[in-house]
Amino acid sequence: MSTYETVKDQYIQAKRVKYAYRYFGASNGIPLVLNIHFRGTVDHWDPNLINPIAATRPIILIDNSGVGRSSGEIPESYTEWAQNIVDVIDALEIKQVDVFGFSMGGFVAQLIALNAPHLVRKLILAGTGPSAGPGVQNGNPEYLEILASATTEEENNNGFLRTFYSLSEKKQALGELWWKRMTAARPNRADYVGPDGTQRQIAAAKKWLGGEFREDGSYDRLDQIKIPVFVANGSNDLLIPTENSWVLWKRLVNAEAHLHIFPDSGHGFLNEYADMFSKQIIEFLDA
Repeated sequence: MSTYETVKDQYIQAKRVKYAYRYFGASNGIPLVLNIHFRGTVDHWDPNLINPIAATRPIILIDNSGVGRSSGEIPESYTEWAQNIVDVIDALEIKQVDVFGFSMGGFVAQLIALNAPHLVRKLILAGTGPSAGPGVQNGNPEYLEILASATTEEENNNGFLRTFYSLSEKKQALGELWWKRMTAARPNRADYVGPDGTQRQIAAAKKWLGGEFREDGSYDRLDQIKIPVFVANGSNDLLIPTENSWVLWKRLVNAEAHLHIFPDSGHGFLNEYADMFSKQIIEFLDA
């Protein structure tokens, strides 16, 4: 069985884009498709989170168009992001998947579930929130700017540790362990999305969070999701305020929705609590 560290890159054409993806893990079961955070690629997952899940089911990681090793341009709306993932799943001739979305990837995951309900069996939303609507809070733009402006390895390291982890000595040490795991997991890793692509991602985020394009968001449609959903976050998320996870959970009125908040943690809770969170994900998907 391939692991996150050993799986080989594959490529598939969907419409006019050549997508890079990784398909690995257990040979049987419904695949789990994961959607990454702002500026991230398939090389920016924590193996401590991914590998335990992969031992129980197939895993699919996809670079969206213009990201990592995929061709094309980065979309400026999450509707397009979601459709791209649906196109790849269709091209792989997979009839049903479970979907995981972290941070910005959680915006995409919501729209995959909403726009392709026939495809999605269960949904996991980590460190994310709904689009603009009553009760939704925007994070301090200073933290997004820290991530958006980073260009060197040192700046990325400092930026992600500062925004993903609380600033105590103990938590920053845990963040450094995560960074070392992630960066050492694979050779020839893709870099984070560059300046031009970052601005396109920010354009999509502004549409999602600004409220001018409510029809392209999720807030007013969350009652259409009628599958099991697992919402999780850290207790003090600086990038997507933790309160938004509560709003998201409350809006899922027709779903079998679970909510878990991890203590004394922020946006990077899924790496800090990788062992516990991976077990919860497996239990949720197996139920």
